[in-house]
Amino acid sequence: MEVPVYANNREELKLIETFLWVPGKGALDIDLHLERMCKSAGTLKFKFEIKKIKDQVLKIRSENHLRCRLTLGLGGEINLKTATLNPNSKKWTLCFSDTILSSSDPWLLHKSSNRALYDAEREKLPNGIDELIYLNERSEVCEGTITNIFIKIAGQWLTPPLSSGCLPGVLRRKKIEEGSCKVGIITFSDLHGAEKIMVGNALRGEINAVLSS
Repeated sequence: MEVPVYANNREELKLIETFLWVPGKGALDIDLHLERMCKSAGTLKFKFEIKKIKDQVLKIRSENHLRCRLTLGLGGEINLKTATLNPNSKKWTLCFSDTILSSSDPWLLHKSSNRALYDAEREKLPNGIDELIYLNERSEVCEGTITNIFIKIAGQWLTPPLSSGCLPGVLRRKKIEEGSCKVGIITFSDLHGAEKIMVGNALRGEINAVLSS
């Protein structure tokens, strides 16, 4: 696969995995996180040494639930930072971003530091809004700034396909593989007509959500 073009200095590009660490259990779903990072590293020609990374993860110690942010540099440089994870609110309110994503953008498939759009929009969320949802050029639902999206229609949970333009999230993968969610194109009208809406990621889990009125 051809390496996607990166607008900034490639030497500054980082691959990112953000995962949950729980006392007594350690880093949850770490193998899935590292599998995703390894796949991106292969596509983007990054050096990836899984033992070196796992050794760092195994050194984590805390009495609290932690938000762990792992970054990988082009030459295999790793950085691992942790912080106490504050609990989510029970329900998030969503609204749509004015930005339209391109479903053909290869960067949507990789969790990396090439995410200035998401970071900028998340920093200026409107009052009362917890997450922005993106549509693509075909008015299909893609994802949120930090979450994948799931909707329930006619008793079936659906999540957008990667071809719509979204990150292959770890939570998303688990739900698909366990059979609790199917992949299907979700339109703007589908989202408005959904029986239930949920957003989530591997760090924060599943979060009930509603669209802003």
